[in-house]
Amino acid sequence: MIALELLYRIHQIFRYMLSRTRVAALMPAMLLLILICTDASAQVTGGVYGPVVTPDHQSLEYRIGFDPDTDAVAQRIHYQRSLNGSFRWRVLALALKTEQSNLDFDHVEGELTWDVTDADRDWRTGFRFDLRVRDRGRPVRGAVSWINEFRLTSAWGARVVGVTSFEVGSGARDGLGLQTRASLYRTKHNGPPFGLDLQSVYGTTEKILDPDDQFHQLGPFARIPLKDGWSIFGTALFGLTDATPDTNLGLWVGRSF
Repeated sequence: MIALELLYRIHQIFRYMLSRTRVAALMPAMLLLILICTDASAQVTGGVYGPVVTPDHQSLEYRIGFDPDTDAVAQRIHYQRSLNGSFRWRVLALALKTEQSNLDFDHVEGELTWDVTDADRDWRTGFRFDLRVRDRGRPVRGAVSWINEFRLTSAWGARVVGVTSFEVGSGARDGLGLQTRASLYRTKHNGPPFGLDLQSVYGTTEKILDPDDQFHQLGPFARIPLKDGWSIFGTALFGLTDATPDTNLGLWVGRSF
């Protein structure tokens, strides 16, 4: 109930901002928030993604995530482009705040999304294939996601994603990593799209973690569409287990071309 109440409050604030403020007037506040975030700590740079591929799409997006209770920052930038109505590729780079630097390179990643269903279906499904190359001699990480999107009503939708990952190289872990992500969202109403995200990590096929040691976080999100293809995405995720950080916040700024 707390998360739902917070979601409602964020939605009301965003509606007020859009109805009373010009896009240009929002930009200084956005930039100030980004600068403030670079002194906080980080987690949320990944969301609950869908399988839909739009022909002729291309976009660029900057993301920053932070945890108010710790002192680390994650920042990432990605570019993506559709090949046709079924495939879209993305390349991204991520940096962390470390003891050595406020912007310490962590990894690069390539992703390929495959939309396997027709556009007029209430259930859309597809796959995403990831390959991550990390620095400091750490193992290469690969992942395969089964992505599902459901049209529940004319205004409500849901996404469910299952992720398996593996590592190759020196120090690689045994077994396959197991994760799920899910979201419930509303898109057609008098205001920006908003919803709830749930992200979970269970361990590996070699060792499923005890429930208290698993990673589960839940919280609201909202996306504000702006002019000329610009958009802002904000989220606040709250830990549901002792092993999960209490609070993770994220801000994403992107533009579609």
